[in-house]
Amino acid sequence: MKVIRVISLKSWPRATISERLSKSYREEVHVTLHSEFDVGYVKELKGRLEPTIMEKYNTRLTYTALFIKLVSHAIVNHPIFNSVIEGDDVKVIEDVNICVAVQSEKLGLVTPVIKNANTKKLGEIALQLNELVTKAREGKLSIKDLTEGTFTISNIGILGSVDAFTQIINPPQVAILGIGRILDKPLAINNEVKIRPVCTFSLTFDHRVIDGYHGAEFLATLKSILDNPAPALGDNI
Repeated sequence: MKVIRVISLKSWPRATISERLSKSYREEVHVTLHSEFDVGYVKELKGRLEPTIMEKYNTRLTYTALFIKLVSHAIVNHPIFNSVIEGDDVKVIEDVNICVAVQSEKLGLVTPVIKNANTKKLGEIALQLNELVTKAREGKLSIKDLTEGTFTISNIGILGSVDAFTQIINPPQVAILGIGRILDKPLAINNEVKIRPVCTFSLTFDHRVIDGYHGAEFLATLKSILDNPAPALGDNI
C-alpha cells in the first residue's frame, strides 16, 4: 500500500476543526429533518435582482446571499433557533448573526459571520458575503469576522453534487441549515405536472433544546417564505 500523503489531525487547522466538531457531536443531541421545497420563485427573483445588485453594489448576487436573507426571517419567527449554549444555560439572542460555512485551503473549514442579517439589505449581504469568502480563501479572516454567530448555513449545493446531507452543529449554537443542489423535477401543481426547480433543506438541531415539532414548524415557515420571497426583502434592496 503506497501512502501519497499524511494529514495529522493534530496539525492546525485540522486540529481546531476536529476538536470543535468532535465536542459538538459528543455533547449535543443531533436531529436532522430533510425537506424538499420548490425554489422557482427564489430563482425568478434572483434573476430579476441580479442587475440591480451589480449596479448598486458592484457585486454579484448568489443563491447563498439570498438564502441568508430569507432564512433570517424564518429565524425571527422561531427565535429558539437563534440560541447559544453557555454552561447549563440556553441564551436566546436578539441579533440574527448567520455564519456561512466556507472551505479555505489556508484555514480549513471556517464560518465567517453576517451580523444582523435580518435587518441588512440584500445588497449589503451579497457584498459582505463575497468579501468574507475572498478573505477566507486568502487566509485573511479576522477574529471579528468569525465571532458572535448565532446560526449557521452550509450551502454545499453550490458544488452541484449533493442533494441532502447531515451537518454537525457549530458550537455553541443549537442549529444549522444545510442546503443541497437545485434540480429541475416534475411536481404536481393544481392537478398538472410541471417541471420546477427544487432544493432540499436539511435542518439539524440540538434535541436537548429544540423538539422535532418545532423543527418542522421552522421548515414550514421557511417554505412559506420561499413560496413568496419578495416581502422578506423589503422595498429597498
